Order: sequence, then structure tokens, then C-alpha cells
Amino acid sequence: DGMMIGPNFEAQEEMLTELEIDIVASGGVSSIEDIQRFKEMKKQYPNLNGVITGKAIYDGHLDVAEAVRIAKG
Repeated sequence: DGMMIGPNFEAQEEMLTELEIDIVASGGVSSIEDIQRFKEMKKQYPNLNGVITGKAIYDGHLDVAEAVRIAKG
């Protein structure tokens, strides 16, 4: 978490597949492309309930308004 090297999407998908609870993805989110990919994953995994962006916002690597627009769209 906080390394800005991109999420481990494979591990996220494994958790989303194996667990029947809502999951909030965390770790490595550093770009709008990461947000878009999680948005696409939500179509297949309805238990994907959010994404933590943390350092990407703090460091200015992620435009919050654009991320919210994608998430709502």
C-alpha cells in the first residue's frame, strides 16, 4: 500500500471470487486507468464495493473529480 506501482488485480479478483462479502479494493491504485479497470471489474463482481486511492490523491497523481466521474458513470 502506498507504493504507487499499481494494484494486484489478480489477487483482488481471487478475493472477489472466493468471498461472498463486499470487498473494498486497496493497494497500489495510482492512475485513472486503475479506476477504470476496477469499474469494469464491478460488472463481473458485484461485491466490489469501493476502491481506496490514498497516496495517489495525496501526491496529486489522481484527479479526484475524474475518478468520481468514472465511478459514477
